[in-house]
Amino acid sequence: MKITLLAAGGLALALLGAAHAGAKPAAKITPAQAKAAAVKKIPGTALSAKYEFEDGHWQYAVLVKNKKGEMYEAEVNSTTGRVTATEKTTPAEEASEAADKKAAQSKKNGPKAMNAAGKP
Repeated sequence: MKITLLAAGGLALALLGAAHAGAKPAAKITPAQAKAAAVKKIPGTALSAKYEFEDGHWQYAVLVKNKKGEMYEAEVNSTTGRVTATEKTTPAEEASEAADKKAAQSKKNGPKAMNAAGKP
């Protein structure tokens, strides 16, 4: 019995470790469904739907351009399809956010290996 409990505990720890190591769980809704939910909340055209880990959970970030040409980002729950938040944004803010995420990912992955000439 102890061996079974230890094995189950080890499996639970392994799964928990995988979740924190960047394992991406499957969303229950599709990007198209996330876009439809966002457009229902913010009438306009959905430009993109990115599946991302933010604020401690997986969600879709849907970029919507409304009929006035203003840009909004809608956060869509990847399990329920509900829009949980919206905010007005600009192309410059979105580009800055993308650059910040890329820099954070590079920092997480560490420096690239250098060749003999000192170049990556």
